[in-house]
Amino acid sequence: MKQQWIEKLDESLVKPFYETQSEEEVEYGFNSTLSFGTAGIRSTFGIGPGKLNAFTVRKVALGLAQFLTAQHATPSVVIHFDTRYLSKEFSEEMAGILAANGVQVILAASYKSTPELSFAVRHLNATAGVMITASHNPKNYNGIKVYNDAGGQLLPEESTTLSSYIDAIDKPLELTKPDFSELKANQKIQYLDDTVTESYIEAVTKLIDKIEYNNEKVVLTSLHGTSLPILENILTGLDYTNYFIEKEQSQPDGGFPTVKSANPEEVEAFERGISLAQESNANLVIATDPDADRLGIVEVYEDGSYRYFNGNEIGLMLMKLRFQDLADSNQPLYIVKSIVTSELAERLGQLLDVEINNVLTGFKYISELLEEKDAEEEKLLLAFEESHGYLAESISRDKDAIQIVPLIIKYKNLLAQNGLTFNNVINDIYQNIGQFKDKTVALSYEGAAGVNKINAIMNQFRTDTTLPTEMCGLTVKRVEDYQQGIVTNIMEQSVQSLSLPKTNLLRFIFDEGFIALRPSGTEPKIKLYFSLNVDNITAIEDQFIAKYVD
Repeated sequence: MKQQWIEKLDESLVKPFYETQSEEEVEYGFNSTLSFGTAGIRSTFGIGPGKLNAFTVRKVALGLAQFLTAQHATPSVVIHFDTRYLSKEFSEEMAGILAANGVQVILAASYKSTPELSFAVRHLNATAGVMITASHNPKNYNGIKVYNDAGGQLLPEESTTLSSYIDAIDKPLELTKPDFSELKANQKIQYLDDTVTESYIEAVTKLIDKIEYNNEKVVLTSLHGTSLPILENILTGLDYTNYFIEKEQSQPDGGFPTVKSANPEEVEAFERGISLAQESNANLVIATDPDADRLGIVEVYEDGSYRYFNGNEIGLMLMKLRFQDLADSNQPLYIVKSIVTSELAERLGQLLDVEINNVLTGFKYISELLEEKDAEEEKLLLAFEESHGYLAESISRDKDAIQIVPLIIKYKNLLAQNGLTFNNVINDIYQNIGQFKDKTVALSYEGAAGVNKINAIMNQFRTDTTLPTEMCGLTVKRVEDYQQGIVTNIMEQSVQSLSLPKTNLLRFIFDEGFIALRPSGTEPKIKLYFSLNVDNITAIEDQFIAKYVD
């Protein structure tokens, strides 16, 4: 098998990556097979069935075509791609196979963001969508995300069915690339019309309404991704011009040359933006990740100091400020959040008297609930996850940094009119409700041994006959096991069913908040979530890892 792949190295599109890989990396490509999971496919480049290359992309495309044509007489798919290495090439590979196998394809001519893809699927009444991206993963990654006709990522049941079609294709090297020019000439592949982008810009502009003040200077950086120039077009339409772009860092480039990691969840990604803000007397730095579904912010002060806000803090501030913005709407308001989002969000929602909806981790579950809510008279206040993903208006059904950036700029300027900052807003929340400290720890475990280690960490709480009544000096009130679908009340020794779908997640509930454990759906990692009203969360984290993880 290896020799057959090597003979097709030139056609694989990944020759430059293959030639720089270690023997171990190369062998992994031949000894494994990519699987389509609940978050699609995300992997490194290379040859073999276990790496991303032209042939494995074609395999996914053919499986998707069979999946769609089995359910629809005339299915259509919108395809977008970001600025990563091979994103455009992979989008054309997908388009060719889909179009040659009974699917009408609407393909973006140039890079676009994930929220634009979600919007386009809905706007064009397409059957499905495909986004070629690996979000904020390292530069040697790419991936394929598949969306349903509502513009949300596929739910587990749909993903499982699609996966069965993909897995049944066992000879990807025999999949030849169709004649792309002929498919275009026959209108089986059409390029996305500019009016779709214009409609998206119009919808975002309507959400913002207007930015009343133009006094606060802002620095924008796309981290070499897709949020520019569309954000410039939106801000121009809102008559807001008081911003600077970190130009070198906003050049589309899959190598992400100015950052170690193109991830706005990490403060290190803001170094150049902060420097520009300090030089230009700007007050705020906003960064978006490569496919512009996530964002992060840093507020800069007159003395040159600054504050980075984590994903939970941004969500809390948006909850409060948007609530004030919608106070006169006289509509019942609701939020949607993941169950690993800060405990403080739950308590702030109760204080604001808004309906709180908790869903499993993964924005697809938020999207599913938004679809159910669509026909109701309630108004969305905010949908969000702790991992820097937000949605204020469900014009798209995935995390949408494009719509949130101008909203943050609007609120920044409104606060300044009253002599306030985001720092004041978050501190006010802490003072009134309690300063819950939130921390997410992602621990990596490579290979088969790593999988076994992650399983052992999770299973230790399921195989023991007695659940812990105390953790790190905190009294356990309840244990929620979403894989078994039960919640155990430790004090009453009672067991009840959970209403949410089953997934591999554990939450330990205390008076002080919660600790949760969840294996990642896209990487060989286990994630630990701490959301606790304690003095020293680092000490709790260290104790927990030492006892239950190491």
